[in-house]
Amino acid sequence: MEFCTRVAGELMLKEIQKGSGKNVVSSPLSINTALNMVVAGSTGDTLKLMLGFLGSKSINEVISKSKHIAAVLRECSESSKKDYGGFIRDDGLILTMINGAWVDQRFPLVPKYKKVLKGIFKSEANNVDFTTKADQVVDEINSWANIASKGLIKNVLQHESVPIETTLILATGLYFQGIWRAGYKFNERMTENRKFYLLNGDNVSVPFMTSNNKYCYHGSFDGFKVLKIPYESDQANKFAMYFFLPDERDGLQTLLGKFQSGFGFLNEEYFKLTHVRLGEFWIPKFKFSFDFDVSGVMDGMGKSSSIIKNPRDLFEMVHNSEDIPFFILKMFQKAYIEVDEKGTKAMATTLLSLVGGGESRPQNLSFVADHPFVFMIREERSGLVFFSGAVFNPIREG
Repeated sequence: MEFCTRVAGELMLKEIQKGSGKNVVSSPLSINTALNMVVAGSTGDTLKLMLGFLGSKSINEVISKSKHIAAVLRECSESSKKDYGGFIRDDGLILTMINGAWVDQRFPLVPKYKKVLKGIFKSEANNVDFTTKADQVVDEINSWANIASKGLIKNVLQHESVPIETTLILATGLYFQGIWRAGYKFNERMTENRKFYLLNGDNVSVPFMTSNNKYCYHGSFDGFKVLKIPYESDQANKFAMYFFLPDERDGLQTLLGKFQSGFGFLNEEYFKLTHVRLGEFWIPKFKFSFDFDVSGVMDGMGKSSSIIKNPRDLFEMVHNSEDIPFFILKMFQKAYIEVDEKGTKAMATTLLSLVGGGESRPQNLSFVADHPFVFMIREERSGLVFFSGAVFNPIREG
């Protein structure tokens, strides 16, 4: 999980360096799950490479971690079994992860790997024809993503975007919806427009939420503050949203650099907070989507995974892999988040494809998030990071 949170941090840094001003949201957990699905069917140098990414020593360790993630999801989603009709209920949260696999008929999955997909990742394998019916498969995957996201994410893939040489596409869809815990809710009548300062020195007027409640907070980390808002839950697992706010208005790049060079977001010191009443407290509302090339970000980190040079490394995953000179691994994620007075909706869809290659209140305590900041949705007991991102401009929706 640490590697995947670093991918998320690297993504935010790249957006700052590009100066695009686009807000960022991604799901480290979804990326982690997609990589775990590949590891479960890999051998040789490819397996060593993937294990290195994930910080694991063996397939068994990856399988064990995958089972742990599945257990957390199962526990957290118990309250999701009722039909909520797409609305947040007052007695809990909604959490769903759906995994899928589409394999070309020329390269059927090895029975042992199909068993792992179904048993560990709850994923059924769909036999398709990428050679002559690629656009039909795209429609099928888009329909799957739309259902998995409850209509929030559409058109993950475009027609003609899937090469006919594609062997396998693995996908994960993660949906989260929760309300703020009682005692942390925001009164809409207290929401007001205030200035939010952008990295380029400009400012925009956006709706800010506030309350007089006590919050878990730490204001004396080196160069930044941390605040936590918990979600309502009737399960043993507890979710919360964390906000990492730089002291300086243009301090986001420095903050992210600090995370990337140290323990990242997962430094336990960042989560040891004190329950206090803030003299001034403002959080902007925001809603946006973001998509990015995960494998491209990994390559930029010096963790090149794009070419699997020995196809035999996948012989425990797909039949006839030796017929391909090499495989190109591509990973893409599209995510969405909405934060308002009631709570949060967040969704991510990650697609990993293997493409065969040819021969070639006290006044000293405050938390005013009026400039770019980092956020995270974390499950408290397991420490799993479900979503993370950065808000550069709250009124931008993309």
